Amino acid sequence: MNPVGCTWLIDHFSLKVRPLAHRSFIGPKMVRREEGSGTVEEHYIRSYDPGNDPLDHLVFALKYDGLDLDLFAKVFRRISPMEVAEFVARTPSGKFARQIGFWYEALIGSEVPLQVKITGNYEAILDGERYVTAVRPVRNARWRILNNALGDRRFLPLIRRTPAIRAIEETDWNALLTETLRPFSPDVLHRALSYLYFKETKSSFAIEREEAGASRTEKFVAMLHQAGREKSPLDEAVLTRLQNAIVDERYREAGFRAAQNYVGQTTAYFREIIHTIGVPPEFLADVMDGLSGYFASSESLSPILRAAAISFPFVFIHPFEDGNGRLHRYLIHDVLARGGIGGEGIILPVSAEILINLKAYDACLEQFSKPLLAAAEYRLDEDGQLTVENPSDIEGFYRYPDVTSQVEFLAQMLERTIHHAIPEEIHFLQKFDRARLAIGEVVDMPDRTRESLLMRLYKNGGKLARKRREGEFAELTDQEIAEIEEAYRLAFAD
Repeated sequence: MNPVGCTWLIDHFSLKVRPLAHRSFIGPKMVRREEGSGTVEEHYIRSYDPGNDPLDHLVFALKYDGLDLDLFAKVFRRISPMEVAEFVARTPSGKFARQIGFWYEALIGSEVPLQVKITGNYEAILDGERYVTAVRPVRNARWRILNNALGDRRFLPLIRRTPAIRAIEETDWNALLTETLRPFSPDVLHRALSYLYFKETKSSFAIEREEAGASRTEKFVAMLHQAGREKSPLDEAVLTRLQNAIVDERYREAGFRAAQNYVGQTTAYFREIIHTIGVPPEFLADVMDGLSGYFASSESLSPILRAAAISFPFVFIHPFEDGNGRLHRYLIHDVLARGGIGGEGIILPVSAEILINLKAYDACLEQFSKPLLAAAEYRLDEDGQLTVENPSDIEGFYRYPDVTSQVEFLAQMLERTIHHAIPEEIHFLQKFDRARLAIGEVVDMPDRTRESLLMRLYKNGGKLARKRREGEFAELTDQEIAEIEEAYRLAFAD
């Protein structure tokens, strides 16, 4: 079998790119195989073979493989503007020739020296059935293209319109949240939501295997309360201020980093295992400007799609030395709040759900980092300084990510948060209220003593440890303790 389309282009130019979602080959018969990873291998008969012209293989890719902008950009760097002009001149009204001309100029920044007049009906640059697109496309008269892509050469993520993505778009997430909160009284709801801000903070730090401490906890909670209120959360000054608030004061930064960073793990004999690499510093400012531009242009998207398409690339880019993970999860809340999901005193403790599903979260991040590390050539010196030897080979990973799986993951976490985590937390609080009242009927004790007693019972499975009986609560009789434990058991019985 002979490769064709994207697969041929990778082999022909020896490209380092992420794994393809669709691989094509020429074979004796038409065959389609869907693999467990979600990728597709498809065989076409010989009449589909475009020959040996890379631009003809790009046309095949647009027809059958789908779009991979990193791959396209790398191919375009190996083709001159004149070659593209000559290719377009063969079919100046052709849909795919015009799309190639448009993408060449959009991704490379070099103008194609057209020798013919471009004709034909206006065509969308992205197929709305296959990809999430802008609601209001921009007309490009030069190529007679409707530009419905979100983003530009600096940063342009793609979201494939899988059945799961369609379901996310069609779901009224705010209605789901409203319905979940409806049965609870305003008083219980207020106290539960106040606690959830605290829980979200603790969970976000715990994902990084860190203890927040009282001061940083208060600052992070305050940040969450303000989510969605900045004009742009991707502004360097805003992000720097947020980073300064959540990291140890010794690791506060004055702005985006100027050196290469990475996430690693030190093992035996001080060997470092690299988990992921931040964008090379020479591209950092440009990519972050692109991400900020995407934030401004993507308001029409479903809040879930938008939150994932902004927050996950942010953590892939890793603009700071420290605090990127927590800022990534803060951005989820910020974008959701702007879309009317949360904010105004309501928090969805998604980090708490991520903490429960940490392996799935790691796998979600690794879908970006594993192909990146396979493509990157780097060295680590004795001081722990990492140098990327082929930065131009990996910049497209950050500029043109496919964030489909990250959107699907975030939606799963939010659905579980709304349907399970929030109701469970509120029901738990109601049980505590019942236990508090029942204990008061056994012994009328000071509020602080009762709260301490409740906490001791909770931590010890409903039983008061002997050392607590003889020390902190020595004034209680055995009969009173037995009645208190029974009251606690009944309060939590269901």
